[in-house]
Amino acid sequence: MARSRQGADEGQRPRTAADRVERERRYMVALGQRIRGMREERGLTQQAVAEIAGVATDMVSRLENGRYTSPGLRTLLRIADALGVPLASVMPDAGGAVVGSAESALKARLLTLAHRARPQDLELVVELAQTVINRSGRA
Repeated sequence: MARSRQGADEGQRPRTAADRVERERRYMVALGQRIRGMREERGLTQQAVAEIAGVATDMVSRLENGRYTSPGLRTLLRIADALGVPLASVMPDAGGAVVGSAESALKARLLTLAHRARPQDLELVVELAQTVINRSGRA
């Protein structure tokens, strides 16, 4: 049975260089959309994610817009950590629905606040968090 030459569909191996390039482009766009969605869901700015991840704000912007063609694993891991999610959850082919929980969004917000705090205030933030945890009996 003959195969059509309409390009590589999702889940199929690319048949030509053009198919491969297009599939990679679509993947990077989907990756960027997932990262943007998670970032916005958590109320974070691109700058906040970049600062937490230790990458340039422009890198986050290019990644979200599908214009960063070959981010390294370390970069993706740092961004996932900044969002408070496992690396697999930002990957489009990871099976879908692990977008993050309300708990991970709160943890990401806490990390953002801690990152923005003045060094002398960090000790107070830690003490407050420890007090809350001790009161809930989870110490």
